[in-house]
Amino acid sequence: MRRKYQLSRGQTTVEYLLTTLVLVAAFSGFYGFIQQQLKSLFTNAAMMILSTWI
Repeated sequence: MRRKYQLSRGQTTVEYLLTTLVLVAAFSGFYGFIQQQLKSLFTNAAMMILSTWI
């Protein structure tokens, strides 16, 4: 009985680690994909804000 509990606990740990790894990879890829769009968006917004002050 104790051996079965240890195997289950090890499987849960591995599943959590794999899920974390997949989520980190997905968010990193998503950030890399939209990084240029965000940069141009903030640049355009800054130019609009500064043009109202000048």
